Amino acid sequence: MPNERKRGGKQGCKRNLQVEKTLYKSIYQIELARGSSYIASTCSPATQRIAITEVFQEFHLRYGPDTVSIFRELLAESLRQRNNLPAAQAVLSFEAC
Repeated sequence: MPNERKRGGKQGCKRNLQVEKTLYKSIYQIELARGSSYIASTCSPATQRIAITEVFQEFHLRYGPDTVSIFRELLAESLRQRNNLPAAQAVLSFEAC
């Protein structure tokens, strides 16, 4: 049915992405809390880069490369919730493993 496809459209994609993010947020809850805390505690851009690198390396070792992009988004959201916008931007621009 053609009309059913139209209903899914972009809203359906956004809804699916939100459901996926919610699922992964619960799966990676500990990694997100630990990673955002570690990154937020850094005092300079150099130590921030080191912390971000370590967080992504640990994530990659534990979960592999398939969900790094969703983890990156969730980690940036966690840092934004901590009112650390520069760190959130650094996470989003970081080239993971």
